[in-house]
Amino acid sequence: MSENHTLLGLLPGATPAEIKAAYHAKLKEFPAHKHPQEFKAVRSAYEILQKELQQTNEDFFAISPSKVKLDRQALQGLRNRVASKLEVSLAELIQLTF
Repeated sequence: MSENHTLLGLLPGATPAEIKAAYHAKLKEFPAHKHPQEFKAVRSAYEILQKELQQTNEDFFAISPSKVKLDRQALQGLRNRVASKLEVSLAELIQLTF
C-alpha cells in the first residue's frame, strides 16, 4: 500500500469517487489555517493519485487494435500449433474427463 493511499485512508484499488470522498474528508479533518503541513500533504497525495489514474487511462487507450499490423505467417503458424494441440480422439477425451 502506497504512502498516498495510507495518508488518505484508502486501499490501493480505490475508485476515483472514493479517492475524492476521502480527500474531502481529510480536508475537513485538517483545515489549511489550523494544520498547514497536513493540508499540504493531503493535497499532494490527492494530486499524485489523480495523476496516476489519468496515466492509467491514457496507457489503456494508447494503441488502437486497428492500428496494429499482424504478421500473417506468424498468425498461421500459431493457428497450426493450436489446432495440433486441440486434436484429441474421443477415447482420449473420455479418459481426460473422467
